[in-house]
Amino acid sequence: MEQVNKSLSSLTTIAPLYILPRDPFAEEVLIPGFENAEKVDCMAGFFSSEILASLAHGLATYINTTQNKFRLIISPLVRPEDRTAMEEGAKRAEEIAGRLLEELIITEDLIEQHTLRCLSFLISVGRIEIKVALMKNALFHPKVWFFHAGDNVVVAHGSSNLTQSGVFRNVEQIAIGKSWEDSTQNFITKKLCSEFKRLWDGKDDNCIVITMPQAIKNRLLKNYCSKAPPTETDLHEIYSRINGPVCEDPDPPEFQTCQGNSFAIPTGLQFNEGPFKHQGDAVNAWCESKYSGILEMATGSGKTITSMICAYRLYETHKPLLIVVAAPYIPLVEQWCEEIALFGLKPENLAVAGGPQARAEKLNKIRRRFRNEVSDVEVVVVSHKTLCSRPFKKEIEKFNCATLLIADEAHNLGSEGFVMDPPAFFNYRLGLSATPVRQYDEEGTDALFSFFGSTVFRFTLEEAIGHCLVEYDYYVHPVELTQAEMDEWYDLTAQIKSNSWRQENDKPDDYLTKLFRDRRALLENAENKIVVLKEVLEREDLSRLRHTLIYASDKVPEQLDRVNALLNTYGVLFHQLTYEETADRKKTAGIIRDFQGGTLRVLTAKRVLDEGVNIPQVEKAFVLASTTVERQWVQRRGRLLRTCKETNKTHSEIHDFVSLPGNLQDLDQESRTLIRSELYRVLEFARLARNAGKPNGPLDIAQKLVEAVFY
Repeated sequence: MEQVNKSLSSLTTIAPLYILPRDPFAEEVLIPGFENAEKVDCMAGFFSSEILASLAHGLATYINTTQNKFRLIISPLVRPEDRTAMEEGAKRAEEIAGRLLEELIITEDLIEQHTLRCLSFLISVGRIEIKVALMKNALFHPKVWFFHAGDNVVVAHGSSNLTQSGVFRNVEQIAIGKSWEDSTQNFITKKLCSEFKRLWDGKDDNCIVITMPQAIKNRLLKNYCSKAPPTETDLHEIYSRINGPVCEDPDPPEFQTCQGNSFAIPTGLQFNEGPFKHQGDAVNAWCESKYSGILEMATGSGKTITSMICAYRLYETHKPLLIVVAAPYIPLVEQWCEEIALFGLKPENLAVAGGPQARAEKLNKIRRRFRNEVSDVEVVVVSHKTLCSRPFKKEIEKFNCATLLIADEAHNLGSEGFVMDPPAFFNYRLGLSATPVRQYDEEGTDALFSFFGSTVFRFTLEEAIGHCLVEYDYYVHPVELTQAEMDEWYDLTAQIKSNSWRQENDKPDDYLTKLFRDRRALLENAENKIVVLKEVLEREDLSRLRHTLIYASDKVPEQLDRVNALLNTYGVLFHQLTYEETADRKKTAGIIRDFQGGTLRVLTAKRVLDEGVNIPQVEKAFVLASTTVERQWVQRRGRLLRTCKETNKTHSEIHDFVSLPGNLQDLDQESRTLIRSELYRVLEFARLARNAGKPNGPLDIAQKLVEAVFY
């Protein structure tokens, strides 16, 4: 359907004031408004679908000549038959009136004769969107119509509800405002439009506005007969069910979310038995440790779900409760928000709030909800950087309630910024990491355990594979250094030996550290890695290649550029995902969505996918570069082994490109450490692989590499 250009010119002659039922308000304002507007909104205390039949001519024209919704904000008090129609409309389109309407064009006669079923259908296909406004001891009672076309707006405001009686029978008054007429009318239209937007976006502190699916899920719609006006008790009873944030996703994947508005473990979530029994064991261990400690769990084993179950156990005995979740990167923060929603909570994403002042305002609203006993549990999600900032800490210190910190990828918090000024005011602490020990940083590790407590539960990758993670095949691809690279290796080694005195307490100075780094980068960026990758890809059926990652070095950009160029040569649809892309949240989400759906077949990356980002569809990886930090490659492997029901994933495949200097004598200590770390990774990957012991399998090749270097 193409959008028809609209104009409100036909509404310029309408009267400035209508007294109902004597004046023809519907005939002169509402029906022409629908016919000539590009967008129509309305907020009213009461709504009944009968009015749609009376406005059928205008509404049918609006539906068939625009692509916009008719948006409504109403109170939760509705007629029983309208409540049923709304509930039906919230279901999937194919489950409702589609049998009658799915092949038909919405007409005036259809709306008049099948009003309730039309209401259901228009809700189900997103042409009518209704939100419900809740107030504690008061009634949501504005009555305003908004008709938009271009920059022009006509508003009709007064005492008439969106009901048959309100428009055609009751004595009511309606004033008309036109944005283009004069400064007074322009002010009125702007102010009313701003108020509607504020309510629709949920930014009014005194009025909670929620979606219709939320209201239905939490049983907030109340049958109302106009003969019995609502009492304060009626309104307070409805409002009290909102006791905190509500479930936003009416039908989330994998689980059925909590019923009602309170914090709850999703029904159907199995964590005390079966393949995820380790989650229940972890929860018990943390609770028995007085709600503090570190869970050391393999990547992909469900740390996020486990931590939220832990939080729920704490919430059962400590209310009100503020939960602060900290994650290292924005994509991880957003992933946490999605997982938290499964537990019936609406997390506040402070990572995108817009700075310290904006975060302070949001936290102040949460404190007010606690103070007014509107809520007894709230969740905020922040980045590690925000968690370590002084303004954020000051705001959290103001809370007079139990506080829980959940730190994802907690090993990152062993850095100086956290260690020097830890947020000691948190009553309860939960650290999550597959690798909590900080390699080469004993001091940071000690500080981490001092803050969070000891590791109270451990679930290794070896335990997880075959239970909650899929198995994998591992292929090692030895890569020879070119003669020029070998010459550079010898040259750097000579420089390292001649500058070996540049150390204090066994710690190299900046110059010697750079020499070590340059020599490591030589192996990581070996030129022949692209050559060998090309050979491996040529043995692949590229028409079937999908859900694949290629990790390149983060030391220099050339390797990633060469990988991308190679994929372009083969015509493989891919996208790189680096820090540049992840700086744009919408772009990142789009890239990951296209990759999950198979539109993009390959993601090329450096380190951005190393921690936390959940893409269970990944089933193959080509690893051109790994650091000597064990945590990185442990997490990469775990990320590849996540189960995925959508793709019927049975196993994963890992290709490791290993370059080592061969036939070397008199290796210095640093080069021995470097080479041993590479071989250790290969042996560890090979040890748990399905194809470990096959002829010319990974263990066989690993042994040949050892012999080539040390014998």
